[in-house]
Amino acid sequence: MTHAISGITAATQHWVDAFNAGDPARLCALYHASAVLWGTTAQALITTPQGVRQYFERHCVAESPLKVTLTDQQVRVYGDTAINTGSYTLAAAVQGQQRALPARFSFTYCKVASGWLIVDHHSSFVPAAQVL
Repeated sequence: MTHAISGITAATQHWVDAFNAGDPARLCALYHASAVLWGTTAQALITTPQGVRQYFERHCVAESPLKVTLTDQQVRVYGDTAINTGSYTLAAAVQGQQRALPARFSFTYCKVASGWLIVDHHSSFVPAAQVL
């Protein structure tokens, strides 16, 4: 079980590294062909490999691409399926100043011959605290 957990944390770190490198090809290689993506800034659910690639290509060509730092993760493994849920901080240059944008994520992985691939990815900004 700990071997599988370390495989998932490594797969997630590969995603972080590819995202921070601005490399859509590396990012897309981490997704299963049937993966779905609810990207942090996506207006609709992305359900095709071409859509996943376009989403990350837009990120990579941005004037000031976002960078991500993992802040928390909780891995659960269920045989050939695993879920990593946690939070990260996106760093962005907004009007010439660096801003930290807290976000949360869920990656669902499936085990294939080559390792763990993402089959479901959801990311969203953490909403501002509300006083009731």
